[in-house]
Amino acid sequence: MTLRKKVLIFIGMIVLFGLACTYFSLDRILLKRFAELDKRAIHADMKNMILILEHETENMKTNMTDYSASNAIYDFMKKTVKSAPIEDDPYIQNKFNDAFFQTNTIHFAALFGAGDQVRYDRYYDVAAGRQTKPPTGMTDSILANGGSLIHFTGEFQSKTGVIATSDGPMLVVSLPVIKSTMEGPIQGALVVGRLLDAMEIERLTILSHSQFTFQLAKDLQIPEFHDNADGAPIIWMDNISNEKVIVHSLLKDVFGNPYLVLSSEKIRNVYNPGQLAVKLYALILTLIVLFVSAGIMMIIDRMILKRMKGLVINFRSITQKQDFTLRINSQGSDEFAQLEKEFNTMMSSLEGSRNLLEKQAIYDPLTLLPNRAHFFNRLEGAIREAKEQEVPLALLFIDLDRFKWVNDTWGHDYGDELLKVIASRLQEGMEPGNFVSRLGGDEFTVLLTKISGKEAAYIKANQIHTALASSYSIKGRQFHTTASIGISIFPDDGSTPEELVKFADIAMIKSKESGRNRLSAYSNRMMEDLERKIILETQLASAMVNNEFHVFYQPIVDAQSLQVVKVEALLRWKHPEMGWISPSEFIPIAETSGMIIPLGNWVIYQACADIIKLKQCGYPDLIVTVNVSVLQLEQDPFLEVISRILSEARIRPEDIELEITESTTMSQGKAAETLMMLLDLGVKISVDDFGTGYSSLSYLRRYPLHTIKIDKSFINEMTVVDFDRTISKAIIDLGHNLQLKVVAEGIETEEHFNLLRALGCDEIQGYFISKPLDFATMCKFLQNFNLKVG
Repeated sequence: MTLRKKVLIFIGMIVLFGLACTYFSLDRILLKRFAELDKRAIHADMKNMILILEHETENMKTNMTDYSASNAIYDFMKKTVKSAPIEDDPYIQNKFNDAFFQTNTIHFAALFGAGDQVRYDRYYDVAAGRQTKPPTGMTDSILANGGSLIHFTGEFQSKTGVIATSDGPMLVVSLPVIKSTMEGPIQGALVVGRLLDAMEIERLTILSHSQFTFQLAKDLQIPEFHDNADGAPIIWMDNISNEKVIVHSLLKDVFGNPYLVLSSEKIRNVYNPGQLAVKLYALILTLIVLFVSAGIMMIIDRMILKRMKGLVINFRSITQKQDFTLRINSQGSDEFAQLEKEFNTMMSSLEGSRNLLEKQAIYDPLTLLPNRAHFFNRLEGAIREAKEQEVPLALLFIDLDRFKWVNDTWGHDYGDELLKVIASRLQEGMEPGNFVSRLGGDEFTVLLTKISGKEAAYIKANQIHTALASSYSIKGRQFHTTASIGISIFPDDGSTPEELVKFADIAMIKSKESGRNRLSAYSNRMMEDLERKIILETQLASAMVNNEFHVFYQPIVDAQSLQVVKVEALLRWKHPEMGWISPSEFIPIAETSGMIIPLGNWVIYQACADIIKLKQCGYPDLIVTVNVSVLQLEQDPFLEVISRILSEARIRPEDIELEITESTTMSQGKAAETLMMLLDLGVKISVDDFGTGYSSLSYLRRYPLHTIKIDKSFINEMTVVDFDRTISKAIIDLGHNLQLKVVAEGIETEEHFNLLRALGCDEIQGYFISKPLDFATMCKFLQNFNLKVG
């Protein structure tokens, strides 16, 4: 059979098969899709109804929170029951009057105290606007299931749902009675309810734009369902006819028992019109395809197949040899001749592209260094050779310090140029056999194959480290950058490419954590530290829930009056298994993971609560200082958080002082904006660790700060005539000239105390005065404090 006949038969079969598949797809898939769309729309309507019910209970819970979390109701529940009727109590008359029930559309309200005792209950007919008798067994319905509706394990819990009453289903909300500060202990429960009566159902119908009815689950034959894993409602449908269905959803009561079935009749608005359209479309498509196919087959036969026979002969010779250098001899000027010429052009392009792809597959296009894939292949081969020759290898993992700052400040074109210069410097002076590659971003590796051991690798790494630390000139600008380098050795540290890279990366991270611009050789201790860090990071959140964090306070003394004028709030973590964990260990982890934001806000909240206690203990003017992370300052709601905490604690803004680390506040746009708004609010601001960062006089002049704190690194070795004393004196004079108070921290000896006092330092803090103390111990310290110095 000739090619012409085969093509004609093949096209005919494809057309017939395509028509058959199209009709089958329209009938089976599209109509099924229409039915599915109908089902989704109907389910969505039902979910919307359920969401409206849930929204109603959430609104009730929100409205009732102000009643349950109130000092007034808290005090009412604590006091002894009087002999007079409870309805005559002023609090009950004021809070649970007719307006309360009418405004919130509440039919029932009750207060339960200890031992499930009903302290107060009232049933109100909202439609009639009058009090009436509660449904029979109302209290028993609430106290069913062991009273789980009114029992809580925490102050922030609440319970919502539906319960059965003799008057019908009722939406209920149960909230713990606690103080307005959301603190316990819980004194009881406030339970309110709203009947799903005809008026409420009509209102819900208007909200959901759907007609629906309620039926008791026990009165219906409900199909067997398993609860959805995601907690979604159980929904099923019953077909009435091809045009209509009834959709049902099972609602459980507040105790998790099947109670109500929500039903709604729906019209199939998608499937019926879709079925008619599919049939019409299939008929028209069949006629068009048959007509067009006949014409196409005639054109293909006359204009293509006859010419293709000659062209196939030329193509066959190229495809058989699989050689991109072969070309077709083209003659003539028609379309087939142009096709042959274009084919030759395509072959030339493919040949060039193949060569380029081979190069790109193993080289980084920016730096022209070997890429990750090429590096791992080379490392695997080097390890194999090292095993055979029983010689060591060294792998250097290099990460540039503050490279992101270059991209963010000057743009990615400067960053790309810097990477090219770095790549060039890494290759300079590299001995034969060593291998430089770029893994990606600002990460590079150097494979050292001719070394005697770890010491030789360290010497070579130090040479590279020094070379990278030199200044760079890029587009007329001078840049200074450094690198953090990690070192792993084969076979001491690892025997596979993955292990060597992993351990060198861990060592590089250690260099970063140690202050950047460092070399670190891998050790087993690093892995232990990393595992400990991971454990601490995973347990930070649970530590807050389990109340493992504590706030300690370190007194700050006025250098002249020798009286305690401030206390600094310091966060401490007592792990149930590891014991006390140093803040220098878990604070960086909290900042990296983002936990520092809720943790820092908690410290501020606790400090403000303790300020109230200090005032009650007779220290109304004692200022509490709290350290604040720059990550907190960058959060949009931070100012709102501070304002709310101050308002709830009912303390003055000047009673608290926020300490901002100097190095973290520089060049932080959002942080600087928040800092200015805090100053406008009246909160005092202190610059911590002054002298160790890179702030300038213009920065100190830009913000109306209150205090600067001299870093303890200038104090530890200070003597009467040394360099640190000169720096401390300069900082004190600078602060006074700018109308700022100066605090010295880390004072551990009387000699340092007297020296800083003589230099004019305003306030002094350190172990010489007191170590950080818990609140109770700190109060005793204040009562007995009497500092005497020579």
